[in-house]
Amino acid sequence: MHFIKLSLLVVFMPLFWGAAPIFDRITSREIIERMLDSIERIETQQYTLKSTERVDGRLLFAESRVKIHESPKKIYFNNYLRGIEILWVQGQNNGNAIVKTRTLPLMNLDLDPLGGIMRKNQHHTLFDLGFTYIGKTIANVVLKAPKEFDKYFTYAGTLTWDNIECYQMIVNYPDYKYVEYISQENETVTDISKRFATSDFKIRDKNNLSNYFGTIKKGKKLLIPVPYANKAIMYIDKNRFLPINLKVYDEGGLYEAYEFYNVIINRSFEANEFSKTYKSYGF
Repeated sequence: MHFIKLSLLVVFMPLFWGAAPIFDRITSREIIERMLDSIERIETQQYTLKSTERVDGRLLFAESRVKIHESPKKIYFNNYLRGIEILWVQGQNNGNAIVKTRTLPLMNLDLDPLGGIMRKNQHHTLFDLGFTYIGKTIANVVLKAPKEFDKYFTYAGTLTWDNIECYQMIVNYPDYKYVEYISQENETVTDISKRFATSDFKIRDKNNLSNYFGTIKKGKKLLIPVPYANKAIMYIDKNRFLPINLKVYDEGGLYEAYEFYNVIINRSFEANEFSKTYKSYGF
C-alpha cells in the first residue's frame, strides 16, 4: 500500500510542481492581438529575408538584406545572390527607385517600383516588404470576421525555430474560392487586388495578365482569389511577437514562404543610410 501511494506521488508531482505544458495558457486571439500591436510599434526594421515564391509552377528562391524606415518611407534592398541593389526614398527621384545590377555595373537605373521590370516574376512589390504588410493582411482577416476568430486562427503550440522560441499559429480560410469580377473603367489589377484584399500576382497569373501592368479594358471578366490563400502557418517570436516565419498555401500547394533572420527593430539609422553614397552600398 505504501508503495502504491509513493508511485502515485511520483506520477502526479509534475502537476503540482509546475511542469511545462505542451501549450501555453495564452490564447490564439491574444497572440494575434499582441503580434499586431508589435508590428504597429515598428518605426524601423532590418533583417535578412529568405523567400520562396511559386512562379509558373516552379518555386523560385531568393535571399536579400532589407532596411526599412517606416515614416517617411525609405527602403534599401540588396539581393546579394543575384547582385541587385535597390534604394527608394519617399518624395525623391520622381518616385522611382535607384537600381544597381550586376549585369550593368557601371550605371544606375531609375525604375518605377510598380512597373513591369521591377515586378516581373515577383509576388509582391517593393512596398510590401517587411512586417507591416503581413500585419495589414492578418488584420484584414480579423476585421472581416471579428466574431468568427476561432474559425480562422488556431494556436498549435510552441516550437523552436532558428534558436528562437515561437508560437505556431495556423490560419485557415475555409471560404477560399475564385469569384467572377467584371472590370470597371480605368481599373488596374493592382486596384482590383486592393479592393478584394488579395494577391495582385495571383490575379495576373490566373487571368493571363502576368506581363501586363496597365489599365484593363472595361467589361473584362476576371477570376479573383478570395481571400489571399486557403492556409497559412506562422511562427511568431515569443519575445517580440513578430511573425519571423510564414508559409502560405493555396489549391496548388505551397504558394510562398518567407523567413526572417537577424531581425533588428527600431534601430536608429545613420543620417545618410538611405543615400546611394552610403559607405557600404554599391551604387
